[in-house]
Formats: sequence, structure tokens, C-alpha cells
Amino acid sequence: MLYYTFGLLALGLILILVEIFIPSMGLIGSAAAISIVIGGILAFNYDPGGVFIGYIITAVVLIPLSIFTAFKVLPKTALGKAMMLTGSSFNGSDAMAAEEGLEELLGFAGKTMTDLRPAGIVLFDDRRVDVVTQGEMLDKGITVKVIKVEGNRVVVEETDGAAVTEKSN
Repeated sequence: MLYYTFGLLALGLILILVEIFIPSMGLIGSAAAISIVIGGILAFNYDPGGVFIGYIITAVVLIPLSIFTAFKVLPKTALGKAMMLTGSSFNGSDAMAAEEGLEELLGFAGKTMTDLRPAGIVLFDDRRVDVVTQGEMLDKGITVKVIKVEGNRVVVEETDGAAVTEKSN
């Protein structure tokens, strides 16, 4: 009976590893949990003191250890390499702004066409641009200046009312 107890724990640990390597929407993981719980019940029925406490301590140590080890080993296996992305998901040229000419707006002033809460639309010359503030809420008709351009993200701040079409210093 004692062998069954720790055998069910070993089976549960193996099923946990199998669940990590072969995702089954929780079916194998559920079988692992049932196996470990039944092993605990058998350990308690065999000896509520020593064997059960030993079983619990062993389970508490080995379950996280086996999960940690599996996640360390998984990326090195062929299956793990096939499941995981390597490297950057885009190259440097893909990180550039999709909309042409946004970098040229750096330092330019424009008028808000909508409330910026904190995102909205600003008119630069005759060009409408989606912008964001650094968290400030600005009303429609305020003069703003572009302080940063990151890809398609244009960040503005309120200015003292400089001309809309002039580049501010």
C-alpha cells in the first residue's frame, strides 16, 4: 500500500510534465491532480502521522521543482523550439512609423481639433495627426507642440500659443 501511495505521486509528477510538453487543455493536468490527491488519501489511510506528513512534504517540494525543471528544459527540446518564438518579432525597419513624415513634425506647433483626453487630433498646417499628451487633458483649440515621435506615436504638450505653422525652438 505504501508503494501505491508514492507511485501515485510519481505518476502525478509525470503527468504534470506530460501536460507541460503536450498541452491537453487541462485533461492530463486534471489526471495528475487526481493521482496526487488519491495518493495523499492513501498515505493518510496508511499512517496519518509519519507517512502522510512525508507524502505532503515530498509533494510540496517535488511538484514545484518538476514544473520549474520542465519549463527550463522545454525551450531546449525540439517541441519547445517549435512552440516558441526566437528573436525579435519585427526588424528595425518595421519599427519605423507607418505614416510618412511624422518625424518631421518634431518641434512643430499645431492646434487641437478635438479634446485631447489624452489622445486626440491636432492640425499641423493642413495635416490631421492623431496625437497623445503625457497624461494631460487639453481642450479643443489649444496650441500644442510635438515633443516626441516614437513610431506612429506623436506626443505633444501645450505651448504658449506660438504660430501653428512655424517650427518652435
